[in-house]
Amino acid sequence: MRKITKIILCILFVALSAQTFAAGVSKNHSGQFMFAVLGDNRSGDRVYVKVLKALMRTNPAFVVNTGDLIPHPGDRSEWAHFRETSKIITVPYYFTPGNHDIDDEKSQQVWKDEVDLPGEETYYSWTYGTSLFAVLNSCDPADEKRIAGRQLAWLAHTLDPARYEHQFVFVHHPLFMWQGATHRGDSLDKYPEARDELHRLLVQKKVDIVFEGHEHTYRRMNVDGVEYVVTGGGGAPLYGSYANIPFNHFTLVTVDGPRVAVKVVDRDGALRDDFVLNNRR
Repeated sequence: MRKITKIILCILFVALSAQTFAAGVSKNHSGQFMFAVLGDNRSGDRVYVKVLKALMRTNPAFVVNTGDLIPHPGDRSEWAHFRETSKIITVPYYFTPGNHDIDDEKSQQVWKDEVDLPGEETYYSWTYGTSLFAVLNSCDPADEKRIAGRQLAWLAHTLDPARYEHQFVFVHHPLFMWQGATHRGDSLDKYPEARDELHRLLVQKKVDIVFEGHEHTYRRMNVDGVEYVVTGGGGAPLYGSYANIPFNHFTLVTVDGPRVAVKVVDRDGALRDDFVLNNRR
């Protein structure tokens, strides 16, 4: 009898754990909602906290980080410190792997241990209302700075413009780099053929916005109808430029039916850029 009770408790624990994760990643939500995006907070706790405080004042439904959460890949003490510093966030918080988070198989295993993933892969998706959100891993040591193979096939299967009103993708390394960018030629543009295959898929599947990090600045560009937004001002030392003035910031996205409104807000709460997309499907 005691053995059966233990088995039942184990089953209940697994079910509740799965339910907890599902409750965080899938919402049957209708109407307007907001979410926030930031990235590259590593090595900048003081600024990171200030950005988070400004971000949480906007009351987002959830937050997504585009990567580089910690300074040194695989350092569990830094993971613990990151979690402690991030307690300001009281809504679901989703992570994209960056090169300061994963740089080999060992640190990738630490990532799997530290991040509440829905499966065995380091890339994943969730839905909120009629919108899809997909996180990619551009730091997989088996395919660094490329989205290819099983991951690309998974993305092709996951994206579905007939099913979702809006689709948002998150990846640490930018696909397209501009003249003067610090990591130009060493992001997803390092392998142009693989980058172009990914871009064609994003265009074909009618993705609204791709949020990126790696460059510690803000930049946006539209390529073939897909909006690419670099939002790497979460606290790490600033470099790069957008209008020659990099700044710490987060990006706030409001989804309201076919309309997507984006605001870029600095750490003091001031509006630095804004734009609107209307669903053209």
